[in-house]
Amino acid sequence: MTSTLQAPPAAPRPVIPHVGIPGLRLVRSEIRKMTTTNAWWLFGIASVVFTGLALWINMTEAAEHLARARDTAAVFRPGRGMSAGEIAAAKAEFAQLHDLHLQSVNAAGNIFTSGQFFGLLLVMLLGTLVITNEFQYQTATATFLTTPQRTRVVFGKLLAVLGLGFLFWLVSRALSFAAGLLFFHNLGLTNSLSEWPVQRAIIFNLVAYLLWALLGFGLGTLIHSQIGAVVTAMVIYLVGFVGGMGVFTLIRENLIHGDWVLTSAVIMPPIASQVMVSPEKLYPQAAPWWAGVLVMTGWSLIAGAIGIISNRRRDIT
Repeated sequence: MTSTLQAPPAAPRPVIPHVGIPGLRLVRSEIRKMTTTNAWWLFGIASVVFTGLALWINMTEAAEHLARARDTAAVFRPGRGMSAGEIAAAKAEFAQLHDLHLQSVNAAGNIFTSGQFFGLLLVMLLGTLVITNEFQYQTATATFLTTPQRTRVVFGKLLAVLGLGFLFWLVSRALSFAAGLLFFHNLGLTNSLSEWPVQRAIIFNLVAYLLWALLGFGLGTLIHSQIGAVVTAMVIYLVGFVGGMGVFTLIRENLIHGDWVLTSAVIMPPIASQVMVSPEKLYPQAAPWWAGVLVMTGWSLIAGAIGIISNRRRDIT
């Protein structure tokens, strides 16, 4: 009788519980990358400075407009030689300038969204730097080798960019709210926060911060050169607003004589952004605020989609 000795069964491999959410770890990792450089806090300081400067300008202008609107002794006097149509237009403008409620709403919308012009530019540049830093410091290869699923990496970067955009918006709005509430309290006027135009301006101010951060991210995926991407972003934002309005104005005056030409300027992202966050019409022929929302959303989604697709397919060496 023989017996066969059998080896004891191998002990099962211990199950190590997964700790944390993979996507959340990627977002934290991307935020850590950004906060280890000087760019984020330099941008943060610039955002605070620009917000403070914008608050001073907006409150000075608002004080003048509100003082004029509170002047009950003012009387409309048409100028000499004015036609009936010109008198009617001047009278309507006089009524608006002396409408205290309207001027309070416009002042609140501008004050509570102070700093948005340069703030949007800063978050756009920050979104650009998030992706171009990988190529500037040659860390892209290590990043994609550590996490081979590129889609997760790209979405991690994207969420980090949106998170920082929200943070910049929050700090800027905290400053403008503190200053704005004190401003209206000292004047003895309502802060108009219960008015929809003011609420809309604040809400879409946040939307603008997120969309411009997304637009900058998409631009960074197309232009890997950090200097080239930053310069292009600044040209798109700064020159796009002033130059865009100039081009459409020239077309309106010399080629196509129709107000719809100036209305169609909303297709330019900087103009669309200003249209959607302005508590009143940006200019008489401006498109409605919802058109600005649709245009900015479209441009940002296209840029984000291009960024995701190009990072998934492009070879990283």
